[in-house]
Amino acid sequence: MLLGSLLSMLGINEPPGQTSVTRISGEHTLLSRTTVRSGVANFQCLQSESGSCFYQLYREQCGAGQGMQVCNREPLMDFVVLVGRTRQMSNLPEGFAQQVLIRK
Repeated sequence: MLLGSLLSMLGINEPPGQTSVTRISGEHTLLSRTTVRSGVANFQCLQSESGSCFYQLYREQCGAGQGMQVCNREPLMDFVVLVGRTRQMSNLPEGFAQQVLIRK
């Protein structure tokens, strides 16, 4: 959000899309940015002590069952992106979700 605000103030506007930033700090650190625009996803590993970011992509479907909400997580793929690199993917299912992990 901060980056988007700064770029906007400079007159640089990104096309519509969805951006997700994952920041883990503490004993281990990680910073990742994922942008999905026009069906193309960019997974960018900005910082990680291990030198890479580990991504798990999945699709989650939830529904009511026996008075409670039941969710089913369908794994799509796992992959690694090195710090300073970006992996671009297309043809991912609508509404996919991600988890970014630290692994030593």
